[in-house]
Amino acid sequence: MTEGVQTPASRDRELVAAERRERQSYLALAGGTESRWPRLLLVLAALAAVTGLVAAVIAGRGPSDDDFQRAAAQRVGALLTVDPGHPDRAKRILAGATGEFHDEFAQSADAYTRFVRSAGTVSDGRVTGTGLTARRDNSAEVLVAASVDLAASRTAPARSTDFRLRVVVVDEGGAFKLAKVQYLP
Repeated sequence: MTEGVQTPASRDRELVAAERRERQSYLALAGGTESRWPRLLLVLAALAAVTGLVAAVIAGRGPSDDDFQRAAAQRVGALLTVDPGHPDRAKRILAGATGEFHDEFAQSADAYTRFVRSAGTVSDGRVTGTGLTARRDNSAEVLVAASVDLAASRTAPARSTDFRLRVVVVDEGGAFKLAKVQYLP
C-alpha cells in the first residue's frame, strides 16, 4: 500500500484514536471520572442536610408552652364559671375534655347540670396565673391559680374563693383539651 492512500481500516483506527484523544481531553478539563464521586457525595450530603432541616422545621411547628398555658386558662375558666341560665355548659365542658377527665365528667354531667339549676348559684371563674411544670409530645402539665367569685344569693352573701389546680392539657389535632384535673389543697 502506498503511504498517502488510506484504507478503510486505517481510517477507522485514526477516527477511534481521535475520539480517544477528544474524550481524554474532555475528561481532563472536566476533572476526570474520579472527581465525579466527591461531587456526587457532596450533592447527596447537601440534599440530606436540607431534608433534615425541613424535617426539624416541620417538627418544631407544634404548640408552644404559651399555647398550653393559654388553653389551660381558658378551659379552667370555663369549668369554674357556673350559670343556671346556660344549661348547655356541661356539654361545652365535655367538648373541651378528653381522657380521664372526660370519662369522669361524662358520668356526672347530668347531675352537675341539675345541681347548678337547683342551686341557682352564679359564679365567675377567673384564672389568675399559670405555670408549665412538664411537657411531653402533645401534652403538658400546667399549674393553675384561679379565683371564683360567687354572686350573692337569697341565702348567702357574695364571696370569693381561691383555687389551685394541676391540669393536663392535650393537643388533639390543634384542639386543646383537658385530660386531667386535680385540685391542690
